[in-house]
Amino acid sequence: MTRSSEVGFDRIKPRAVAPEPDPVVTEMPTDHAGRQALWSDVVEPPSFGSVTIACSSCEQTSILGLRAAGRAALPSLHLPFIRGEHFSWMRCPACGRRTWVRPGIRF
Repeated sequence: MTRSSEVGFDRIKPRAVAPEPDPVVTEMPTDHAGRQALWSDVVEPPSFGSVTIACSSCEQTSILGLRAAGRAALPSLHLPFIRGEHFSWMRCPACGRRTWVRPGIRF
């Protein structure tokens, strides 16, 4: 007569190993706003509620949020009815010089 401790687990059948499923290859969706946007020449319009500042010296247009535009506008001088196209005297966010700029708000 054999004891159960001597028999071991020989009577338990090993599990059947399921074959690994073939990997599913799916096509990645095109990322229009990601990697392609880094090298594209398309100029996107500023978003709603942003402020554009066009500099007369460096001829660059900077797009700022309302809070950043408020910080950039202090101290500044605004003469909209006296000066022509660039009517605000303030520091340009692009070149850092104090010059005449044209602010605009996107609604």
